[in-house]
Amino acid sequence: MTARNRFHLIMICFTVLIAGTLLIKQTASSEQQKIETIGIDYAQMNQSVEKVLKDMPEIKEELKSIQSGIHSNQLDQSFSINKTEFRLRVKNNLTEEEHSSPFLRGIAEKQTDHYQDALDIAEEAYGITVTEDEIDAYIKENVSTIWDAEKRKYAKSLQLTLNELDYQFDRDIYVMNVLWERVLPIVMQEFPRQRGESGQAYGKRLKEEFFSSNEDAV
Repeated sequence: MTARNRFHLIMICFTVLIAGTLLIKQTASSEQQKIETIGIDYAQMNQSVEKVLKDMPEIKEELKSIQSGIHSNQLDQSFSINKTEFRLRVKNNLTEEEHSSPFLRGIAEKQTDHYQDALDIAEEAYGITVTEDEIDAYIKENVSTIWDAEKRKYAKSLQLTLNELDYQFDRDIYVMNVLWERVLPIVMQEFPRQRGESGQAYGKRLKEEFFSSNEDAV
C-alpha cells in the first residue's frame, strides 16, 4: 500500500468520527444517515478546511493550544466536541449538504459522549484500558511515516506541523483505533459470525453487543 493510499484510509476517519463506525451505537435519523453514507471528495478537502476555520472560531483556540507546545496527552483530554464538530462541518461542506449548525453540534456532542462511553465499557466489561504509550506507538508505526503532499497541505491549512497533526490534533482518532484493535478480537470470539451474516451486518451486531455489555452490568 502506498503512502498516499494509506493517508486516504486515515482520512476516512472523518467518516468514522461522523458515522461512528468504530464503537458507536446509535439510532440515526434519515437526515443523519445521509451524512454518513455520502462519499468524500478529498481533492477539495483543504478548501473546505479553510472555509470551516473561518466559520468556527472555537477550533482556532484548540489549534493555538496545540501550537503552544504545552500538551498533557491525558486520555480524557483527547476527545473534544469542537474537533468532532469541525470534522463534521468539513464533511458537510465537502458533500455540499445543508445541515444547520445546531444539528451538527448536536451530533458532535453525542459522538464525543459515545467515544468516552466506549472507553468506559472496555475497562468495566473487558478490563481493557488504552495507555498513552500505546497511542504514541500506534501513531509512530501507522501514521507518522506518511508525509505525502495531501497530508502536508492539510496540516498547513490547520497551521500545524505534521507531528502536531498526528500526535495532538488527530490523537482522538487513534485512541479509538487502538481501543477497537484490542476489543474487537475479544468481542468477535464472544459473538461469532453467524452463517449467512454479511460483514456489514456482523460489524453492526458486534457494536450493539459491545454496548449492551454495559447495560447488562448495570
